Amino acid sequence: MFFSVVLLAFGIIASVNGFYSSSDDVIQLDPSNFDRLVMQSSDVWFVEFYASWCGHCQSLAPEWKRAATALKGIVKIGAVDADAHKSLGQQYGVSGFPTIKIFGTNKRSPTDYQGGRTADGIVEQALSQLRTIVNERLGKRGGGSSGGSSGKDTIDLTDSNFQSTVLDSEDAWLVEFMAPWCGHCKNLAPEWARAATELKGKVKLGVVDATVHTQLAQRYGVQGFPTIKFFPAGKKDGHAEDYNGGRSASDIVAWAMDKHQTNIPPPDVFEITSQAVLDSNCAEKQLCIISFLPYLLDCQSDCRNGHIRMLKKFGENYKRNGWGWLWVEAFRQPKLEESVGIGGFGYPAQVAINARKGKYVVLKGAFSETGISAFLKELSTGRLTSPLVPLSGVADGKLPTIVDSEPWDGKDGELVDVEDIDLSDISLDDDDDVDMKKKKLTVDVQSSFKINKILIMQSLAIYARLVARAVSGTEAENFLYNSLLRLSTSSSIHYSQSPNRPAISSSPAITRAVHLVTATSGYSGHDDDEDEKGHLEKKKNSPKIQRTNRSNVYGDDAFFIAKNRIGDFLGVADGVGGWREYGVDPSLFSSSLMEACKSLVDNKLLDLNPLTLKELLSKGYKQLLEDKQCIIGSSTACIIALHKEKGILHTANLGDSGFVVIRKNTIVHRSQEQQHYFNSPFQLAIHPTIKDPNLIADSPDVASVTSFNVDENDFIVIATDGLWDNLPDSTILEEIKKIKEPTLDNLQQTAHALAKRALENGHDPNFYSPFAKSARRSLGINICGTLYLLQIEFEIQFGGKPDDVTVLLAVVTSTG
Repeated sequence: MFFSVVLLAFGIIASVNGFYSSSDDVIQLDPSNFDRLVMQSSDVWFVEFYASWCGHCQSLAPEWKRAATALKGIVKIGAVDADAHKSLGQQYGVSGFPTIKIFGTNKRSPTDYQGGRTADGIVEQALSQLRTIVNERLGKRGGGSSGGSSGKDTIDLTDSNFQSTVLDSEDAWLVEFMAPWCGHCKNLAPEWARAATELKGKVKLGVVDATVHTQLAQRYGVQGFPTIKFFPAGKKDGHAEDYNGGRSASDIVAWAMDKHQTNIPPPDVFEITSQAVLDSNCAEKQLCIISFLPYLLDCQSDCRNGHIRMLKKFGENYKRNGWGWLWVEAFRQPKLEESVGIGGFGYPAQVAINARKGKYVVLKGAFSETGISAFLKELSTGRLTSPLVPLSGVADGKLPTIVDSEPWDGKDGELVDVEDIDLSDISLDDDDDVDMKKKKLTVDVQSSFKINKILIMQSLAIYARLVARAVSGTEAENFLYNSLLRLSTSSSIHYSQSPNRPAISSSPAITRAVHLVTATSGYSGHDDDEDEKGHLEKKKNSPKIQRTNRSNVYGDDAFFIAKNRIGDFLGVADGVGGWREYGVDPSLFSSSLMEACKSLVDNKLLDLNPLTLKELLSKGYKQLLEDKQCIIGSSTACIIALHKEKGILHTANLGDSGFVVIRKNTIVHRSQEQQHYFNSPFQLAIHPTIKDPNLIADSPDVASVTSFNVDENDFIVIATDGLWDNLPDSTILEEIKKIKEPTLDNLQQTAHALAKRALENGHDPNFYSPFAKSARRSLGINICGTLYLLQIEFEIQFGGKPDDVTVLLAVVTSTG
């Protein structure tokens, strides 16, 4: 977190670079020249209102330039940076980017551009505008002698067919009532025909000769010509709405599309059960939103239906975007999960896929109304805090492979009881190679158990979630062989083994009270702290800050350990080091937050449930807001609590501190990191009175919460990002594996080893740290020590991330 300020500055510098220059044929407009160049000219102008941070605007820029070159001397193409010149955007009602306005003959009443975002589409619309203006100036009349329908996509309506064609249909209709002698009707005819073509498949356009079909004209109160009525989609009662838009094709299309999007029913949220379901709701959509819901035994029907109802609500809110909405059960579609980097933990989760580009982005916030709302808002505005990244392991233009599965029946899940199996009955010859043993074991177990893919998935989802997946073929052989060896907590499955082979044992489920035995360790990476707190090397001329003498603090990090009659609570917080540049001690905020949380646990009888820790974080933060010391600063936070009687671990994480649960030297659960963008994590904050829009402040409500069962002898590591950024998983598992007996002394020794290795790696410029890998992946930059280098002409450089490190290492132990 030391580098947040540097990256923020980098982002600000990058954002001021526009998409157009003086060498382009796109004319750059601003408040000083807009009236003179656009409003006082007789030319047709197509004007794009854009923002430099908008991804869709960036995609449009090369097409806009090509169109400007093609239309040079014919139609003027301009661009307004509406983020820099907000007054111009507000003047023309710009609320999203990019917005394109057409300034035709009536400059005071520009129309919205509704065509495609390619150079060809823009040119076509521009030439259409020119034709309309030329026809008006020549006094040309459209249509035939009757002034009726002359376009192939308009439909002639009569007294006899109106009921069956319009009122009995489910389609939306725009109906023109005209008279053959009416000059305005003749002028409208070619625009009506063009609009009918553009609206094909969305809104139907019809024409009624009111001088012939007088009953219809009287029924709808037609007194002048042309009169246009709108009939919404769905079941109709005969009522019609007056059309009040313009009379050019673009005006008609814009008005009709607004009605179409308002009246379309909300999209359904489909379960992914086949390739066809994914393709039909993703391939041809601008985006598809896919939610990975927890395994049914973790989140029964009421829980799952609650998630689906929430998704339908968002589908209703964003139905105008035309997105696809899908959900799938965790572990059900392994190739889909692998392609978007989700799998094994962190459910529920959500991603947005742009199938045409073959890219995706993951919801980084909480899977809640607040978190998803913020994510969808980013998607709809194009202002993403995380970039779209390519789908993994998927060919260009393709979507991940889907395994056919039965849809959910809407019922609660039931644990499948299976009979005991004696592995001594399975002939595994000592001479067999590993692949042959896997094959024999798979075949024999399938025969004895009659196991199907769903049973395999159920078993592993409960007992070894990290490796659970729906499988087939060769994958099934490896999957079943390994899963049988790794099942660890079943009360209904156990194995016996012949004496000459090692026994495959299973741990009993927790049936008695448990608690946490916890050790702590940490180091400071700051120059103003004492050497015994872990400082490796002093730097000269470092700024000094008057630091408060607080316990449970390592540098800017802080932690707490608390217990009450219901549970054991652990928490860490990482103060944002950037405040040091303002003369603020970053540890004051983090330590005050942890002290407030500890006090609440010590003094209150909390009902420990999945929302308790988010409430605890919120109340602790509120205490800081009300503190008379006027605490300033910000920090990430991660809190866990073990329910002593139920053996359930509840967690809440905000930012990039976090935890892992390790069972039999395998990480089976881990927290989900929350980032606004690279190295700028979610954080609780109290800012000075003077507001700075670049300062980050998040609500405790966006914290990611999870709850799950733990087993006796599970290890839990909860730490600040100084550990996660500098130690790969393999190193953490290596140190945990050294623990022979989970005594407090051994835990303390291992916690110290983890913190020390993280600190050393952080100061090693040659160590390719997880942080350096993330930097290259996210930003295309290399890191060496504390230096950021653009990867352009520099040699590849690796390095750790110097930072404070706080580690709490706990083991689940039976009480008594």
